[in-house]
Amino acid sequence: MKTQHSVLALLMLATMGQARADSATIDVTGKVLPGTCTMANVPVALDGIDAVDLGTGGEHGLKPAVLSFTGCVGVTSVELTFDGTADATQDGHWQNLSTGGATGVAVALLDGTTGNVFLKKGATKAVTINGAATGRLDMRTGYYRKAGTLLKAGDVSSQITVTADYK
Repeated sequence: MKTQHSVLALLMLATMGQARADSATIDVTGKVLPGTCTMANVPVALDGIDAVDLGTGGEHGLKPAVLSFTGCVGVTSVELTFDGTADATQDGHWQNLSTGGATGVAVALLDGTTGNVFLKKGATKAVTINGAATGRLDMRTGYYRKAGTLLKAGDVSSQITVTADYK
């Protein structure tokens, strides 16, 4: 009997050695997408301007404005796109939307603290986010009157939508 048990045990051990093993690989892929920033509305109240001081052919009464980005997570830059109602008679500057307001005048939006680069409908602008997870776009805004336009005094208001694409 012992021999039968020994033979049976040897057969079982031999069969165990012949069992096949398989392996598999788990391939994991992904992508960390940029987060977002906090971007606040930018209210700008232009100072009133006398009609006689609103000369033709340029921007007047410029005031600084800053579009700030804070709390940026995983963002190295922001691409901005500007949208709103362009004024076809005022070289594409922003239309005065004030009902019954001034005519012959539009709103100018300029890039930076100096210079003459206008941010009009469809314009894009890249802003770099610094190591402190913040960024800013300095701008100036004011009145714009094209040469040859008839001017009527009244209120001026415009609304410009800025869309941010985080990179």
